[in-house]
Amino acid sequence: MSLADENKAQLLDRLAAESGVAVVVVDENSNEVAAANNNSMCRLLYPSADFGPFCAEYCGKAFKRATAAGKAIEYECYAGLKCRATPVGKQHVAILGRAFETSDNYRRATDKAINGDWRRFRPTEFFDNVIISGSAATLERAERELDVSVTDLLEGIEKQPKRGRVRTPEPEPQIIETPPIAEPQQQRPDPLESSLLNYKLPAEDTPSPVSEGRPDPFETSMVNAKIDLSGVLVDQDLADREAWRAFIPTLLKVSYRLACRRILEFLARHYGIQSSLWLQREGQQFEMAAAIGDLEDQPVRIEIPVDDKRIRAAVRDDSPIVLKELQTESGKKPRVIQLFPVVIGGEVRNALGIARAEIDPELSARILKFCRYVASRLEILRLRDAVAQQERLSRVLKEFNEQLRNIDSESFWQRLTSIIAQLVDAERASLLIRGSSDMLLAKASIGNQADLSTYPDLGSRVARTILEKGKPALVTDVSKASLSSVSAERSYKTSSFISYPIVFGGTGIGVMNFTDKAGGLRFDKHDLEALDSIAPQIAVALDRIALRDKMGEFAQLSVTDPLTGLLNRRYIEERLSEEINRSDRSGEPLSFLMIDVDEFKSYNDRFGHPAGDEALRVVGSILRQNLRGADVAVRYGGEEFSVLLPNTNTEEAEAIAERIRSHIARTEFPKRQVTVSIGVASRLNGIQSVKDLISAADKALFRAKETGRNLVLVYDPILDGGENVH
Repeated sequence: MSLADENKAQLLDRLAAESGVAVVVVDENSNEVAAANNNSMCRLLYPSADFGPFCAEYCGKAFKRATAAGKAIEYECYAGLKCRATPVGKQHVAILGRAFETSDNYRRATDKAINGDWRRFRPTEFFDNVIISGSAATLERAERELDVSVTDLLEGIEKQPKRGRVRTPEPEPQIIETPPIAEPQQQRPDPLESSLLNYKLPAEDTPSPVSEGRPDPFETSMVNAKIDLSGVLVDQDLADREAWRAFIPTLLKVSYRLACRRILEFLARHYGIQSSLWLQREGQQFEMAAAIGDLEDQPVRIEIPVDDKRIRAAVRDDSPIVLKELQTESGKKPRVIQLFPVVIGGEVRNALGIARAEIDPELSARILKFCRYVASRLEILRLRDAVAQQERLSRVLKEFNEQLRNIDSESFWQRLTSIIAQLVDAERASLLIRGSSDMLLAKASIGNQADLSTYPDLGSRVARTILEKGKPALVTDVSKASLSSVSAERSYKTSSFISYPIVFGGTGIGVMNFTDKAGGLRFDKHDLEALDSIAPQIAVALDRIALRDKMGEFAQLSVTDPLTGLLNRRYIEERLSEEINRSDRSGEPLSFLMIDVDEFKSYNDRFGHPAGDEALRVVGSILRQNLRGADVAVRYGGEEFSVLLPNTNTEEAEAIAERIRSHIARTEFPKRQVTVSIGVASRLNGIQSVKDLISAADKALFRAKETGRNLVLVYDPILDGGENVH
């Protein structure tokens, strides 16, 4: 390689590292003549036979469009990447960016790579160098640097006078009064935070090694901090780059939570930042993901919304926000935290808090560079962990539903408790249920050395209070909670626990307790979200047991149809009210089926009532076979049945109804073929009450019978009687 080529490569690498975007130079035939920090997606899609033609419509025409315009042009390619193509002399065009400007585009691309057309590519290669920072300001800055730095090397033209880079004065820190640093109040998870959980990412924990010709890890820097790379700072920058190269591979091998802590430990080693915290965005607020030093012992509540104008100003100016403690002990100086917001994909996703009253501006710029660089890798880890958690939740729910079939077995509750403990990585768990005289009884226990049934006044320390309040308790550090000390014989490994009430019909019927989270970690709100997803099924199972044990045989028969063994109308109407309230709280869908045996009167008249009863028993058996563990089938009355489908949308409910209809239609009944008509209704179209939901399903059922029977029809407010269901 000639000296000019070496200089060109170094300048392109420097430009890519400074801007955090791809820099690709193409000639008039769209051939790449130089590249730095190229997006790994582009490296695979562009040369492929199937997807190359799509790329050719965008980057393949960049030279022609930019030279025709005589200036830079911007476009978003079919993969969702933001690009800026700018002429370089007369013979080349530089494509800057190839980066995701929005997290939504990134999520769509990732889903396509996992489940769609791009799944043929190995995830480790496809996501080897995905850039999640492509704002217009970043691309414009990269274009300015390209113009003054590399034009002469790319084109061999006379060097243009450089535009001087004036170091702007550091903005004055913004002082924001905040409440005292203290243990935050526990808040329930926000149901709107589901878009990133359903997104799929590569599951591999360890990225493929960087081979010859692959981009250096530093090339994917997300940096746009204002720092003068002259004099001694060049040496500092090189030292930083070397340290980053050594650190990043270790970061990508661990979980998201551990990675957050590793980042803070790196800051302590390399930059001398001994007390710091890493925050992550949850809704419109920041929540602490990790802390070290003085901040580790006392969790911090940051009361500044993510979309606050001061956050935007700090991002714009590359300056920290100074958070000052409001209330302190008399004569004690308030503590201060320097807060650095970190942008990924056009959104503030993280923030670094440093417990220092002042930070040298040059050190501040270096730290900000590192945070923006590492944040993109951390976002990949966070989404990867979210996918793993969702896959684990699906597996646990499947095992849970399978266990519900064995509800009468002696090992049912023990096995069920073990499955739920896996969901939150708890090495210890217990299930306590309300007994006579409101005493708590141990139904199952996992990982406890002693027999809980021998404990005097079981649950008096925490569980009984949780049961009465009906709200879960998440304690990150029991030493800071106002609780009585626990017996040393219990030998708890960690100081964090969850106590979760099981509520049915507004009444607390049991409590699940989880301690000793695997790896010595603390339980967090994501564990509560996982328990939220499974709590209704636990409540149903406990309720069935309570009915059998508490009310006796007569009471059990009062909610059970003696002919089919299904639950009856009384039960379903009470249960519907509970499920609608839960749907209101969680935002989850809810569907309901009304089922009628076609021409059942003629069946009875021709073959007699005993034959009709047998036909109804067969229909009831088929319903049980085709439903999931959380679904509830009842005999509504006569030849009518109904099915409650929690957490089920209209399309899923229609598919379940069709499965039931077709199963019945192909079943051989003792006398003649039997078919059913089914009406489907979901909580849409203004349906709010139990009465409205039943009425909507009944109207759809009536239309199915009028249309020709042996059909599944979904409630339509226009076809079934106007806007209202009444």
